[in-house]
Amino acid sequence: MVRREHPPFSCSRESDLDIVPGLCFSFVLKRRTIMKNVIFGLAVTAAVAVASGVSARQADTLMGDARRQNGLEAEMSRLRQASPGSAREGVCPLVRGASADVNAYVAARMHQVARQAGATYAKRACEPNVVVLFSAEPDVLIREASRAKRFNYRGVPAEAAEAFKADGRPVRWVHGGDVRGSAAGDARPHNALIVVDAAKAQDVKVSALADYLAMVSLADVRVRPAPADSIMTLFDASHGTPKALTEADQAYLRSVYRAR
Repeated sequence: MVRREHPPFSCSRESDLDIVPGLCFSFVLKRRTIMKNVIFGLAVTAAVAVASGVSARQADTLMGDARRQNGLEAEMSRLRQASPGSAREGVCPLVRGASADVNAYVAARMHQVARQAGATYAKRACEPNVVVLFSAEPDVLIREASRAKRFNYRGVPAEAAEAFKADGRPVRWVHGGDVRGSAAGDARPHNALIVVDAAKAQDVKVSALADYLAMVSLADVRVRPAPADSIMTLFDASHGTPKALTEADQAYLRSVYRAR
């Protein structure tokens, strides 16, 4: 049953962005920095505003239409799997499969969370190293992608790849990339492939889902467990689970991206 008592695209808890330019060596550079932050703030505000005004059923916006579902396996091949240009050097997300409003909202929220955590965000022209796909048939999507060799799971342990393929949870993900030389306990993923089962996630507010996706894309919680009070319990059966990133989550992400 779709919830109607709350707007499905609420993000009022963190709508204000920290627009503070970095130190610059000239007035021109400072002005450019300010303008970039202002433009980003306007973009996120616009994405949230558009999403908040959508009146369609949430199930429809998550599943999209047939045109958005066709060719999703091709998007998996766009995930940059080599270490250079990895998410450790700059997060570059690609969100596809849902409605345009949901795709834009999730990407904007991921950008916001990454900035607040201290993660580097890639420039506009970048190769995706975080791919989020909403699918009405995730098992079919992953099976077809494997059959067509759209995604070769390079850098992913065999057991992790098999677990990803067989995972029946509302959100499944796998982290990969060249991990040679990685420091022990370093939970910053080189890349992330995340597949959302639109049918199983349809009763969750998109704002909560976006926070969950930001969490699993920015940190490998298998390497470094998330705190007990975490958005990671979003799909647990208990009624007291957080519906947004908690203070503990935010502290966790900051610690993951603290200078090493």
